[in-house]
Order: sequence, then structure tokens, then C-alpha cells
Amino acid sequence: MLSLLTALLAISAVTAQANGAIEITRRSIGSFGFIDPGTKHPITVWFCRASTVRPDTRLVFVMHGSQSQTAQQACDIATSYIKTHNAIVLAPQFAEKYYPGDAYVFGNMIDASGRVLPKTQWALTTIERLFDAVRNTIGLSQTDYDIVGFSGGAQFVHRLTLFVPDARFRRAVAASAGRYALPSSAEQFPYGLSGSPLDSGMLARAFSRELVLLLGDRDVIDRERDPSSMAQGRSRLARGLRFFAVALDEAEALGVPLRWELRLAHGIDHSPVPMVRAALEALDK
Repeated sequence: MLSLLTALLAISAVTAQANGAIEITRRSIGSFGFIDPGTKHPITVWFCRASTVRPDTRLVFVMHGSQSQTAQQACDIATSYIKTHNAIVLAPQFAEKYYPGDAYVFGNMIDASGRVLPKTQWALTTIERLFDAVRNTIGLSQTDYDIVGFSGGAQFVHRLTLFVPDARFRRAVAASAGRYALPSSAEQFPYGLSGSPLDSGMLARAFSRELVLLLGDRDVIDRERDPSSMAQGRSRLARGLRFFAVALDEAEALGVPLRWELRLAHGIDHSPVPMVRAALEALDK
């Protein structure tokens, strides 16, 4: 009886996911509910898309900042992008109720005591599961996705690149992150790699991925943060430059090429609209 109940619940969960994502085929803009199988947490997924959905339509994730209500805004900003691209933009909303404090921006990799959680519970891997759910439900043929993040979302995106180096993104863009997991064992996790599950082989793999680090050259005014963050630099621009410099040094020490790219957005401070649009443009090289 218990095994039958478990099977029925699993079928019900799969059906609910399909019923949610199918909204993308019915409307060009909206939202649907997704229950992450790894964490069992509900996520509202905002979406906007091109006028038609074809099997070769691409999925592009836009990750919100530290305040989850900006997920809908992230999708709104991306509407100009889909006018010229055969794409579906997904902006998953990681609510503070389930991802309090730094849980979302740190990828939900650690619990309140600092213990590393199982990988299936990471918000970083939620993206992979959401990708599969949407792709399978609406019949897309693409086997990879693109992902961009601004501010807190950029914290999420660069950690996805580092700690899930086999994630199926084609290109990732981290724009204007407020702090970083420096790719060095000289720094303690979650601000570095010491004590993290990342080994040298995974780091080499991460360095081989297409990550664009996008920084506003006027993003030089920031609030006072915790000592670990301020040790990375006095501004978002300074911290981003240090992150990239550390990556260059570590790649050289490992004897592997660094495929990451540093780009400056000239004349832009910490404004979401121009930075998110610049991040989306960076997907096209």
C-alpha cells in the first residue's frame, strides 16, 4: 500500500509540473509553479517568450537579485531580448521563506551552521531540474541553456559555474556581483574554496566553461558589508576585478587555460535595466 501511494504521489508531482510549464505554450508572458524535486520547495517561474515556440527555441535563465520579488522585473527587462531571438526567458523566484538570508545567492549549498548540504538540495542544481521539466514538457530539442544573473543573481551564476562545472549551460554571464567565491584554496568557503567540495579537477573544468564576468565601470559605490566581503575590495567593480585576477593566477598554477572573459560596461553603475540587457547581449558574443 505504501509503495502504491508513493508511486501515485510521484505521478501526481510529474503531472503538476507538466501542467505548470505547459503555460508557456498558451501565453507569451506569465508565470507557473514548479516544485523542485530536490528540495521540495515551491518556486514561481516567470516567463516571456518569442511569438512562437519551436523545437529549436532556446531557454535563457535570468536570475534575480537578492530580493526575490525582482524575478518578475528580471523577466520584464528581458522582453526586448526576445523580440530578436528565438528564446524563452525563465526567471525563477527563490522566495525568502525557503531561501532566507544568503541561502539563494550562495546557491543553498550550506545550512545555518555552515555545513555543506547534499548536492541535490543546492539551488544551483534546481536550475538543471527546471531545465529538464520545461524542455520535456513543451518538447524542446535543445540540450543546453544560457543563464545570466545581475547583482545577487550574479553571485548565484558564478557559483553555478564553479561548483557545478558540468551544468548544461552553453554560456553564463555574471553581471555586477556584490561578492564572490574566489577560486582559490587560500580563502575559506563560501568566500573561497577552502572547505568546499571543489577539487582541482573540478576547478579546471570550471575554468574551461564559457563565463562572462560583466562589470559596470561606474559601479564603485556600495554599502559597508561584512569583513569577508570587504576584504575582496571596496566596491563591486574592485571585487570583480580581483575575482578575475585570482582566476587568472589559479588557472596558470593549474596549467590550464582560462576560458572566462572579463568585460566592462562603460558608463553603467549598479542599475539593473542596462546591466541585464548588456548581460543578455553578451550571450551573442
